[in-house]
Amino acid sequence: MSRTFLALAALLSLPALAAEPAAAPRAFVFNDPNSRDTVAFMLDAPLEVINGLSNEVRGRVEVKGTKASGKFQLPVKSIKTGNDTRDEHLRNDRWLDAAKSPDIVFEFVDLALPSALEAGKPVKVKGKGRFTLRGVTREEPVEVTATYFKESSETKNRAAGDLLRVRAKFQIPLEAYGIQRTEALVLKVGETAEVNVDAWGSTQFKL
Repeated sequence: MSRTFLALAALLSLPALAAEPAAAPRAFVFNDPNSRDTVAFMLDAPLEVINGLSNEVRGRVEVKGTKASGKFQLPVKSIKTGNDTRDEHLRNDRWLDAAKSPDIVFEFVDLALPSALEAGKPVKVKGKGRFTLRGVTREEPVEVTATYFKESSETKNRAAGDLLRVRAKFQIPLEAYGIQRTEALVLKVGETAEVNVDAWGSTQFKL
């Protein structure tokens, strides 16, 4: 019997190797009970700069390997500009129309990450997501930096569970969402909102 035949027979007699298990998805919920997350926007115009802030981000991000999907919601009524009268104007039907569209929404599906998440190592990515404002949905470019933290005695000072910090920035063209600036407001309200997000999700938070 040839050596080749014996070697082949030996290989065939070995038990089949188990397939490498696929990485399980990790889900992070964004709903900080201490309201420490921030969504800040700025409208820069020739005669005035308007800054707004909300600490009520809600959402969920699922990461599987090098793909991420998620959805964030921000209540319009939670946005504060430091001026109660202006806040009321912001919520009316000419602006964000909180009565008909109470939440601003941003969602993305299978956003490609340059690498899998590793504890303490920021991952930067540029992509696109669906942004909904005043009932209008458009695809907008976004820059995101995500940093994963495995639970430790230090991270527990922030929150229990494994954590995901998401920092993002993007621009929102007002007129594309049906927000019309009157002639009197052109010099006081910028045509584009610059938005910055800093939010923390946890495997232990609940929506």
